[in-house]
Amino acid sequence: MILYTPVPPEIVMKGSEGHKPVYFQIPFSRGFIEVEITSGNSAKIVRLNSSDLNDYLHPAFQPGKEIRLKWDIEQ
Repeated sequence: MILYTPVPPEIVMKGSEGHKPVYFQIPFSRGFIEVEITSGNSAKIVRLNSSDLNDYLHPAFQPGKEIRLKWDIEQ
């Protein structure tokens, strides 16, 4: 990404070093979806890895899309 601005980079990027996102991979039948947890029951899709090319065109798998999580505890 190129940022054209007269503002010094130290001011533009101030505070960004404190944000450390944690990513999780959610498997599904044809690959996995990498998400960033935004709250206890929702996440934002960061990346899709699938063997089916049609998955990349599906609106539900687009990066930036918020999804709801359902936690299931295995015993």
